[in-house]
Amino acid sequence: MSYVPQGIHPRVFNKMIGDLRERGLWAERHSYSMRVMYQGRFVASLHFYPGYNLVEVRVYAESRELNEAIAREIGGVIARYLPGYNLEVKFLR
Repeated sequence: MSYVPQGIHPRVFNKMIGDLRERGLWAERHSYSMRVMYQGRFVASLHFYPGYNLVEVRVYAESRELNEAIAREIGGVIARYLPGYNLEVKFLR
């Protein structure tokens, strides 16, 4: 029997976006990716790979401290809504 990857329901994405917005981050989604803004600037992108149970987060805010804080907030949301997924964080600044 072959393995068929399970997709992520759009409602789950909508809940994650709402949660990120409640945490002070503006998020919008396009298919299996999200862009995250903080104080009017893009600070991160999320890329979802359901077949691999993986979320790749690319963080590129202005400072190391802000990058780490954003990664923690995003990690908390991913853990809440996609508990079986691995999180791979890449700091680009």
